[in-house]
Amino acid sequence: MRAVCRTKQEVYLDSDAPDPSIGAGQALIRPTHVLLDTTDVSVARGETEFEGILGHQFVGVIEQCEDPSWVSKRVVGLIDITNPDSELAKRGLGAHDPDRRIFGLRGRDGCLAERCVLETRNLTEVPHGVEDEHAALALSIARAIHAGQIAHIEGRPFVSVLGDGLIGLLCAQVMTRRNASVRLLSDHEHALELCAKWGTKHRHLDRVGRRGDQDVVIETTGSAEAFDNAIRMVRPLGTVVLAGNAIPNPQSTIPIDHTLIAEKEIRVIGARSGSLSEAIRAMTSGDIDLTGLITKRHKFEDAIGALRSAQDPENIGVLVVMD
Repeated sequence: MRAVCRTKQEVYLDSDAPDPSIGAGQALIRPTHVLLDTTDVSVARGETEFEGILGHQFVGVIEQCEDPSWVSKRVVGLIDITNPDSELAKRGLGAHDPDRRIFGLRGRDGCLAERCVLETRNLTEVPHGVEDEHAALALSIARAIHAGQIAHIEGRPFVSVLGDGLIGLLCAQVMTRRNASVRLLSDHEHALELCAKWGTKHRHLDRVGRRGDQDVVIETTGSAEAFDNAIRMVRPLGTVVLAGNAIPNPQSTIPIDHTLIAEKEIRVIGARSGSLSEAIRAMTSGDIDLTGLITKRHKFEDAIGALRSAQDPENIGVLVVMD
């Protein structure tokens, strides 16, 4: 089969990759759409240690499974693959098990291929009313919803979202619907235009002060510079939610100001995963406007070009159409 692989610092489209086979509790899936983000770019650049087939966000059709009721279903999948008998899994913390494998990112081939394999316990069925392009966003939507939930919004607190990528724009929408006064801070006009269309408050990042008056700041870029901005924007006893993919940057000279965090008694929370079922419900209910979030589409034959597009900050969602 064809697959986009990374081996020995090289990323390439392999036209003769081995066909995957399934084991107990697994499904063989034919991906129809694969969404690329900064994590996939980090893998392709060699900033994240991984060798194998890239890709971790997809929608696809199950072709083979030991449970025949799954066959032909359209599905999306969670990426953390944990031994269900591990101590953390038994406590409901399998997504945080240090020994887990991560689909397309650590110890397990991903979905940027004509076929992929994932555990059925990781899969969620996509209903007929949801388009493939939207379903491919499910994992990102789940993360944005999760970030909003753990921020514990009550009343109309002041919330700033840092970052104008896919997660940032989704977080801005989610938080706006949670009875909060939300603004997205960006230096890209395309993101500000989307917020204007949605009715979400937005400001250019360079025009915002660091007065320490925000109740909640959701940081979605994963950069040290943005985290520094977040702790300076948030009020004493406020909350900073880190919802972005950490970006390795050895050139960064921005230290973490532990003193400021301690003096202001800032609560810093990480947000990484989320519920695919909740993401699907948000899509079907129309609570989230997904128009305009896919800004670039590539055919599978040009998957390497899609990875280049995903590096462009002007692009929000980059989609590989597999069929």
